[in-house]
Amino acid sequence: MISAHEAEVTFRFDALHWRFKDALDPEDYRLRGVLDAIGPVAGLRVLDLGCGKGRFARALQDHGATVTGLDLSTAMLAEADGIARVRGSARSLPFPSGSFDAVIAVEVFEHLDPATWDETIAEASRVLTPRGALAIVDKSLASFNSQRPWMPSALVKKIDERRGRWMYPSDGPVRERWFWPSRLRKELLKSFADVRVVHLLSPAEKRLMLFRRLPSARLMALWVARGGGGSNV
Repeated sequence: MISAHEAEVTFRFDALHWRFKDALDPEDYRLRGVLDAIGPVAGLRVLDLGCGKGRFARALQDHGATVTGLDLSTAMLAEADGIARVRGSARSLPFPSGSFDAVIAVEVFEHLDPATWDETIAEASRVLTPRGALAIVDKSLASFNSQRPWMPSALVKKIDERRGRWMYPSDGPVRERWFWPSRLRKELLKSFADVRVVHLLSPAEKRLMLFRRLPSARLMALWVARGGGGSNV
C-alpha cells in the first residue's frame, strides 16, 4: 500500500509526464558518474529505482546490463519502452533478496519522504548481492547555482517554487527536498559498510573556476554504497 506522500508524488508525475525527457545523451555526466561508480556493467543485473521513462535504464542496457525499472507512475512507465518494468514502491521492493548486482536511483531521493529513507535504503541493500553497489545521484543542498554562482542553488529553487516553476505547488503537501551530502551518507552507513560521495561536474559548471576548484559547490552529488547487500532483513 502506498503512502499519502507517494500518492501525491505519483499524481504529479502522472499529470506532468509530458514535461520529462525520454532520451539521454550517451555522454550525460550523471550517467558517466554512475558507470564510473559501478564499474563495467556488461552482464550485470541492475535495478533502476524511480526509472521514469527508462532513459538511464536503456543507457545501461546499451552497455550490456540487464536492467529492470521500477516506478509508481503509470504514465511514466507507459513510455519506458525497451526495458523490463514494474510498478511498485521503493519502500517495499517486489524482488527476492540478492536479485541484483547494482541498484541505481537518479534524482529519486529528492522526491521521497525523508522519514522513509531507512526503509528504502534497507530494501535496496536487501535486493543487492553481497558485493553489489547502490549508486544514488541527487542534488546537494550545499551547491551554488551555475547560472548565478553568487547564489546558493537552494535559494534559486525557493524563488522559482514561489513563481510556480517547479512540479510541486509551493503550498502543497509535498515538495522536492534537497539535502546535505553528509546526511544521506550517514543514513547509508546504517545499511552499508562503505559509502563515498563524489561531486559531479556538469558541462555548465565546468566553465567556471568555482566549480572546478570547489567540488562541494556542484549541484549533483553521487553516493556510492557497498558492503551491505544480500541481507534478509
